[in-house]
Amino acid sequence: MSQTAVLLWLSVAELQPAFRADLEQFSQSRLLRLEAPRENTPALATSGYAADVVAQVEQALEEARSATAALDPGTAFTALERVDGLLHAHAELPQAGWLMAERLELAAELEARTPEGANAARALRERAAALEGKRAEPFSDRDAVASIEPPAVHTLRVEGPAPDDVVEWDGLRQGGSSLSSAEGEHQVRVLRGGRLMWAGWVRVAPSDVTIHLPVPTITACSADDIALAHFDQNRAVAAPRARCLSYVLARPHEGGGIDVALCQRDQCSETSVWKALPAAATVEVGSRWPRWATYATASAMAVGTVLLIWRSGVFDKPEPRTDTHWVYTGTQPLARF
Repeated sequence: MSQTAVLLWLSVAELQPAFRADLEQFSQSRLLRLEAPRENTPALATSGYAADVVAQVEQALEEARSATAALDPGTAFTALERVDGLLHAHAELPQAGWLMAERLELAAELEARTPEGANAARALRERAAALEGKRAEPFSDRDAVASIEPPAVHTLRVEGPAPDDVVEWDGLRQGGSSLSSAEGEHQVRVLRGGRLMWAGWVRVAPSDVTIHLPVPTITACSADDIALAHFDQNRAVAAPRARCLSYVLARPHEGGGIDVALCQRDQCSETSVWKALPAAATVEVGSRWPRWATYATASAMAVGTVLLIWRSGVFDKPEPRTDTHWVYTGTQPLARF
């Protein structure tokens, strides 16, 4: 019974018919059915850059600034509420954290103008500082606003993203499985292979030491799972932390044939050189090999064909003859040999 293995064709050269024949015979010898890598886990549906949303946010911020200058707090607060709703609905925007900080600063300015708004204004500015850090002091003909230092930070362990995923926290790329953050609300984006997998707003409490992000897991045997597998000179190197149970690395061999190795999860066999036997030239493989990108290739061999070729002795060494044969030579006595 044949087993399935995913094939990675590690070459910029197209998978030519000769290489296909080499792979065909290799898969037959191992009773393998080669497939293309599985589809990656889908990216976030709203991963596209929403320029129209950004335009709406910036227009609302400008309305809030104009209304604040015109001493019209009602219009200003309404515009800022519109900004808040848009940004919370579109955490995938790379600059969402910075735009939210601007929204908080404008709200703080409005609160500071009310008789009892000093504490509310300070709280809003602390939230803004947690998102973007300390701002440069603006030029103003009014009394200087007391500088707000960024709040104290503590280390958080991040769970959910895969080890090679990129976590952007308030617009800044983080490394490893931990980061330093202040308490409060933060914008987070998680990218995998350049694709946005998750985006959202998370709230960090002073006592939090771990934060879980609901990032989709990597699909086993997909490009995300095994793309880092490679050849290091003549040694096959498996993809670290791969979940794929069976995959094959192959590339053209200098002088003809292919270098090939069978891998299981994070372990690979020794590299061998495989070249199709002349008899394999009669096997029709062209129609069974789609012209995929040079990255991956598959061949759907029928199990019966594999067993037929195996039993025909193509891959077996000849055994010494030990049987007896009789031949008829006309009127002469039968000769035994």
